[in-house]
Amino acid sequence: METLRPSPPWFFALVHYPAVDAVSIQQLRKKYDPQVQLIEPHITIVFPVPESIGEHHLIAHIQNVLLAWRPFTIRLKGLRLSCDNYLFLLVHEGKSNLIRLHAQMYAGLLAEYHHDEVFFVPHVTLGFFSEDDRRQAALAEAERLNLDYRSILDRLFLVKVNSDRTQMILSKEFLL
Repeated sequence: METLRPSPPWFFALVHYPAVDAVSIQQLRKKYDPQVQLIEPHITIVFPVPESIGEHHLIAHIQNVLLAWRPFTIRLKGLRLSCDNYLFLLVHEGKSNLIRLHAQMYAGLLAEYHHDEVFFVPHVTLGFFSEDDRRQAALAEAERLNLDYRSILDRLFLVKVNSDRTQMILSKEFLL
Protein backbone atom coordinates (compact mmCIF):
# COMPACT_ATOMS: atom_id res chain seq x y z
CA MET A 1 0.00 0.00 0.00
CA GLU A 2 1.41 3.35 -1.04
CA THR A 3 1.63 6.06 1.59
CA LEU A 4 0.55 9.52 0.51
CA ARG A 5 2.91 12.26 1.51
CA PRO A 6 1.31 15.54 2.52
CA SER A 7 1.72 18.24 -0.06
CA PRO A 8 3.98 21.13 0.91
CA PRO A 9 2.25 24.28 2.14
CA TRP A 10 1.43 27.07 -0.30
CA PHE A 11 2.11 30.79 -0.11
CA PHE A 12 0.69 33.85 -1.85
CA ALA A 13 2.82 36.59 -3.42
CA LEU A 14 1.86 39.73 -5.35
CA VAL A 15 3.97 40.53 -8.41
CA HIS A 16 4.17 42.74 -11.49
CA TYR A 17 5.55 41.48 -14.80
CA PRO A 18 7.21 44.49 -16.46
CA ALA A 19 7.53 44.76 -20.23
CA VAL A 20 11.15 43.74 -20.81
CA ASP A 21 13.23 41.91 -23.38
CA ALA A 22 12.54 38.55 -21.80
CA VAL A 23 14.93 36.75 -24.17
CA SER A 24 18.13 38.44 -22.99
CA ILE A 25 17.02 38.52 -19.35
CA GLN A 26 15.95 34.87 -19.45
CA GLN A 27 19.30 33.82 -20.97
CA LEU A 28 21.03 35.48 -18.03
CA ARG A 29 18.55 34.04 -15.51
CA LYS A 30 18.98 30.51 -16.94
CA LYS A 31 22.61 30.70 -15.92
CA TYR A 32 22.20 32.36 -12.54
CA ASP A 33 18.61 32.24 -11.20
CA PRO A 34 17.34 28.92 -9.82
CA GLN A 35 13.73 30.15 -10.11
CA VAL A 36 13.88 30.84 -13.84
CA GLN A 37 11.55 27.91 -14.63
CA LEU A 38 9.07 28.93 -11.92
CA ILE A 39 8.31 32.55 -12.79
CA GLU A 40 8.93 35.11 -15.52
CA PRO A 41 10.97 38.27 -14.79
CA HIS A 42 8.96 40.15 -12.17
CA ILE A 43 8.91 42.75 -9.41
CA THR A 44 7.63 41.39 -6.11
CA ILE A 45 5.29 43.77 -4.26
CA VAL A 46 4.20 41.36 -1.50
CA PHE A 47 6.64 38.62 -0.59
CA PRO A 48 5.29 35.14 0.20
CA VAL A 49 2.64 35.05 2.92
CA PRO A 50 1.03 31.81 4.10
CA GLU A 51 -2.03 30.44 2.35
CA SER A 52 -3.71 30.32 5.77
CA ILE A 53 -4.25 34.09 5.52
CA GLY A 54 -7.21 33.23 3.30
CA GLU A 55 -7.39 33.94 -0.42
CA HIS A 56 -10.67 35.87 -0.24
CA HIS A 57 -9.41 38.08 2.60
CA LEU A 58 -6.16 38.75 0.74
CA ILE A 59 -7.95 39.58 -2.52
CA ALA A 60 -10.27 42.01 -0.70
CA HIS A 61 -7.27 43.66 0.99
CA ILE A 62 -5.39 44.08 -2.31
CA GLN A 63 -8.48 45.46 -4.07
CA ASN A 64 -9.02 47.94 -1.23
CA VAL A 65 -5.42 49.20 -1.39
CA LEU A 66 -5.53 49.49 -5.19
CA LEU A 67 -8.65 51.70 -5.14
CA ALA A 68 -6.36 54.71 -4.65
CA TRP A 69 -3.84 53.73 -7.34
CA ARG A 70 -3.58 54.55 -11.03
CA PRO A 71 -1.08 53.15 -13.58
CA PHE A 72 2.40 54.68 -13.42
CA THR A 73 5.63 54.50 -15.38
CA ILE A 74 8.59 52.48 -14.20
CA ARG A 75 12.07 52.30 -15.63
CA LEU A 76 14.37 49.38 -14.98
CA LYS A 77 17.98 50.43 -15.15
CA GLY A 78 21.04 49.79 -13.04
CA LEU A 79 22.39 46.71 -11.35
CA ARG A 80 23.15 45.84 -7.75
CA LEU A 81 24.65 42.90 -5.94
CA SER A 82 22.76 42.50 -2.67
CA CYS A 83 24.32 41.55 0.64
CA ASP A 84 22.34 38.28 0.56
CA ASN A 85 23.84 37.10 -2.75
CA TYR A 86 21.31 38.27 -5.33
CA LEU A 87 21.85 40.25 -8.52
CA PHE A 88 19.13 42.87 -9.04
CA LEU A 89 18.02 44.89 -12.04
CA LEU A 90 16.85 47.99 -10.19
CA VAL A 91 13.76 50.10 -10.62
CA HIS A 92 15.17 53.54 -11.41
CA GLU A 93 12.00 55.50 -12.20
CA GLY A 94 8.80 54.77 -10.28
CA LYS A 95 10.80 53.48 -7.32
CA SER A 96 9.12 55.76 -4.76
CA ASN A 97 5.67 54.68 -6.00
CA LEU A 98 6.62 51.01 -5.65
CA ILE A 99 7.97 51.57 -2.14
CA ARG A 100 4.74 53.34 -1.17
CA LEU A 101 2.59 50.61 -2.75
CA HIS A 102 4.61 47.92 -0.95
CA ALA A 103 4.15 49.75 2.38
CA GLN A 104 0.39 50.13 1.83
CA MET A 105 0.04 46.44 1.04
CA TYR A 106 1.72 45.59 4.35
CA ALA A 107 -0.76 47.63 6.39
CA GLY A 108 -3.83 46.04 7.96
CA LEU A 109 -4.20 42.39 7.02
CA LEU A 110 -0.53 41.91 6.13
CA ALA A 111 1.03 44.02 8.91
CA GLU A 112 2.32 41.02 10.87
CA TYR A 113 4.22 39.79 7.78
CA HIS A 114 6.15 43.00 7.18
CA HIS A 115 9.85 42.78 8.03
CA ASP A 116 10.80 46.22 9.32
CA GLU A 117 14.47 45.29 9.45
CA VAL A 118 14.61 44.73 5.68
CA PHE A 119 14.43 47.82 3.43
CA PHE A 120 12.35 47.16 0.29
CA VAL A 121 14.41 47.57 -2.90
CA PRO A 122 12.16 47.36 -6.00
CA HIS A 123 13.91 45.11 -8.52
CA VAL A 124 13.84 42.20 -10.94
CA THR A 125 16.03 39.34 -9.73
CA LEU A 126 18.58 38.28 -12.31
CA GLY A 127 20.49 35.72 -10.23
CA PHE A 128 21.26 34.11 -6.91
CA PHE A 129 24.77 33.00 -5.94
CA SER A 130 26.34 30.73 -3.40
CA GLU A 131 29.82 31.36 -4.81
CA ASP A 132 31.40 34.83 -4.91
CA ASP A 133 33.23 34.23 -8.21
CA ARG A 134 29.94 33.67 -10.05
CA ARG A 135 28.52 36.95 -8.66
CA GLN A 136 31.16 39.04 -10.38
CA ALA A 137 30.85 37.11 -13.66
CA ALA A 138 27.07 37.57 -13.65
CA LEU A 139 27.40 41.28 -12.87
CA ALA A 140 29.86 41.75 -15.74
CA GLU A 141 27.61 39.82 -18.13
CA ALA A 142 24.54 41.84 -17.08
CA GLU A 143 26.46 45.12 -17.50
CA ARG A 144 27.30 44.16 -21.10
CA LEU A 145 23.57 43.79 -21.83
CA ASN A 146 22.90 47.48 -21.04
CA LEU A 147 19.48 46.62 -19.61
CA ASP A 148 17.20 49.67 -19.73
CA TYR A 149 13.42 49.29 -19.98
CA ARG A 150 10.42 51.58 -19.59
CA SER A 151 7.12 50.00 -18.72
CA ILE A 152 3.72 50.92 -17.32
CA LEU A 153 2.74 49.33 -14.03
CA ASP A 154 -0.97 48.92 -14.70
CA ARG A 155 -1.64 45.47 -13.27
CA LEU A 156 -0.54 43.14 -10.50
CA PHE A 157 -0.86 39.39 -10.18
CA LEU A 158 -1.59 37.34 -7.11
CA VAL A 159 0.27 34.06 -7.46
CA LYS A 160 0.26 30.97 -5.31
CA VAL A 161 3.62 29.20 -4.87
CA ASN A 162 4.39 25.97 -3.05
CA SER A 163 6.98 26.10 -0.28
CA ASP A 164 9.66 24.24 -2.22
CA ARG A 165 9.16 26.70 -5.11
CA THR A 166 8.55 24.10 -7.76
CA GLN A 167 4.97 25.06 -8.68
CA MET A 168 3.15 28.33 -9.20
CA ILE A 169 -0.51 29.02 -9.93
CA LEU A 170 -2.01 32.34 -11.03
CA SER A 171 -4.74 33.26 -8.58
CA LYS A 172 -5.99 36.69 -9.71
CA GLU A 173 -5.08 39.66 -11.89
CA PHE A 174 -5.67 43.18 -10.55
CA LEU A 175 -5.90 46.27 -12.77
CA LEU A 176 -4.83 49.64 -11.41
